[in-house]
Formats: sequence, structure tokens, C-alpha cells
Amino acid sequence: MQNSCVQVQTDISVDTKQQTLQGVAFPIHKDAADALAHFKEKRINYVQLEIDVEKEMIRLCSTEPTELKDLPKRVPKDSPRYHFFLYKHSHEGDYLESTVFIYSMPGYKCSIRERMLYSSCKNNLIDMVETKLQIEIEKKVRDEDVVIHT
Repeated sequence: MQNSCVQVQTDISVDTKQQTLQGVAFPIHKDAADALAHFKEKRINYVQLEIDVEKEMIRLCSTEPTELKDLPKRVPKDSPRYHFFLYKHSHEGDYLESTVFIYSMPGYKCSIRERMLYSSCKNNLIDMVETKLQIEIEKKVRDEDVVIHT
């Protein structure tokens, strides 16, 4: 038997575009969409969303009124979540209300599938919220990036 070698020519330059995974776009349950609409209207200041892994859908978890000092209590220790928080603050004498998106992931306390789904759905969810619902997200953070002083 003779080994044959196949030579492949690749052309890579600064103009070459890499194909990347687009992520997963799960539908958003009506209750979650309604909560985000109320959030946009500033009728509520906090929305927590979860992925229903079995139904492959994004669902509403909570719209409990939340102050900055309450945020750590809203982050589950055993399951991932998406959080939208209306952060009311002053900056250089101006009163501001900024939308903060928090992606909380408790590490290895949840399944690999859950970790992958939350990671894969995050960008499409943010895109939908910003483009379709016209909610400007000023800050996007992962829960380990958040240090809250009360």
C-alpha cells in the first residue's frame, strides 16, 4: 500500500472572513416580552429571565422591585440567569437611569448543556432587546465582574 499525500492550499489574509457560530435564538415567552416592555417604560426596574431547557424558550423568572443593595440576593447560586436592572445614579451632577445587563453563571453547579445554552443565547437575546425593543444597554457584565458595595 502506498501512502498518498494531499496538499491543500489555503489563502488567509487580513481580508479573509472567519465563519463564526451565530449562537442560538430561542423564542421569548410572552410574559418575558411583556416584562421587558414594562421595563422599557420604566414601570418596573428589574427583569430576570431563564432558559426553559426542555421547551427551548426564554421565560420570565422575576420582576421583583430591586434596589442596588438587593442585586446579590437576586442572583441564584445554582442556576444561570439573565438580568436587566435599571441602575439609578448620578454622574458629574447629572441624574441617570442606565440599563445594566447581567449574565450570571454559577460555574459547575449546572449542567454543561445549560452553560452552553446560556452562553449561546446571550448575544441573540441582547441583540433582540436592543434592536427590536429599542432598550439601550449601557453596561453588560458577567456576575463575577460585579462587585456591589452596600
